[in-house]
Amino acid sequence: MSNDAPLYARTLRNVGTEHANAIVVDAGLATSMQSDLFQVAFPERYVNLGIAEANAVGFASGLARRGFRPIVHSFSNFLARRAHDQIAISIALPKLPVLLVGGSCGVFDGRNGPSHFASDDLATFTSLPGFKVYEPADGEDLKNAMREAMTEDGPSYLRLRRHGMRTGRADEAKGGNGTHLVHAATEDARVTIVVIGNLLEEAFTAVRILADQDVHADLFHVVRIKPLAAEKILASARRTQRPIVIENHCAVGGGAQAVTVALASYGLNVSCFTLPDRFLPAGDPRWLLAQVGLDANSLADRIVALLHQGAA
Repeated sequence: MSNDAPLYARTLRNVGTEHANAIVVDAGLATSMQSDLFQVAFPERYVNLGIAEANAVGFASGLARRGFRPIVHSFSNFLARRAHDQIAISIALPKLPVLLVGGSCGVFDGRNGPSHFASDDLATFTSLPGFKVYEPADGEDLKNAMREAMTEDGPSYLRLRRHGMRTGRADEAKGGNGTHLVHAATEDARVTIVVIGNLLEEAFTAVRILADQDVHADLFHVVRIKPLAAEKILASARRTQRPIVIENHCAVGGGAQAVTVALASYGLNVSCFTLPDRFLPAGDPRWLLAQVGLDANSLADRIVALLHQGAA
């Protein structure tokens, strides 16, 4: 298979090689969701049910009961909204090992507009009992998340950035359990920054901008949103007393809320930079990031302003 193939397509094919019981279930989006290379490699383990998300979920439930590891693909809003009842009753309730992969998430698929990209999908899956929820930022994250989802018990949701995902890491991540220390302050940290999923590059660039202004930060990256590993975040936040979470999702139900809840019981107030509480227009992802204040320059400005506000 060509190395020119999309990152997810190559990763999915490798999953098929490593797991003989993996079956890909598509809901009419093989090209968009990059599952077509799996189809070529393993035609006997591939099925496309067309634009029928609820049916795809029910079908996957039956496969899982027969000992297979189904991987269901669709756009995130179609899975989270159209198939919610089937996911809850046919997969979550019986705790079946089904991996749901949702593409077209948040601003990075912004050209598709509000009917196709979701700012609320994580809220659906984090609220379902027993679901593991992942959002990788690069190829290493993706490989590790899929390995965990395909080998552990119970259902999982993987929020996929289909376009522009880095092959390698922005920096050497330290630690495991789904939460990584990406950057430790070279001097006493003034702020603890936690970035959820696919905004890692923006957050990492913002940390560099802040360092140039003598504002030093610890930067943590959350790949596994549920269950959340918050211990290292908590240790840093207790030192800085200024935790900030950055996320390409609305404020309710995603990783930002999970971090806020985890730290609140220790008396820590968390500031959240998330998508606004409104439907966003169609647009280029870079333009949308700037519009909602989640590009690197805006993030650095907002963090400095927050620190000044706290010092007043």
